[in-house]
Amino acid sequence: MPRFFAALRMAVFGGLAAFLAGTLQAQMQEPRPIVFAFDVQITLSYRAAARLKMRHESIVVSADYSGEPKKDAMGHANEIGMIDLGVENVEVVGAEGLVRVTGTKIDLKRLDWIKGPVMLNVNLFSGRHASADNILACDFFDGKLSSAVRKTPELHCSLIEEQEKTRHRD
Repeated sequence: MPRFFAALRMAVFGGLAAFLAGTLQAQMQEPRPIVFAFDVQITLSYRAAARLKMRHESIVVSADYSGEPKKDAMGHANEIGMIDLGVENVEVVGAEGLVRVTGTKIDLKRLDWIKGPVMLNVNLFSGRHASADNILACDFFDGKLSSAVRKTPELHCSLIEEQEKTRHRD
């Protein structure tokens, strides 16, 4: 009987080891997925925070993904010579904080049309629920998506009437 259990144990562990080795090999052969999700840290001037709260106004984080076209995809480029990959708008309560952009609006088929890195442009503006016009002047991010994934962009907003300088973040 002890030989039976020893043989059973060898069969189970041998099969498990073969399964794990096959799984690891398959995972190593799969291409690594591109991460399109990133966070944005929003800060507000005192007056902007107060106005947004008083008017129950939101903030829209608009993420525009693009890339430089390959030679054979030049016909798909937009008016500034880039391939549009998608735009994702995330609307949040008009307050400071961390906002997650999921990247789920990307047209994955268009990735074959680009060479080089995926580029990202992020703008913030008021949700225009309490007013027809945007009331915020905000910093913006313009650079490689990988930079935004690696280090959370910090974007500051003030009221347009405060006339604070906005900054390019990359």
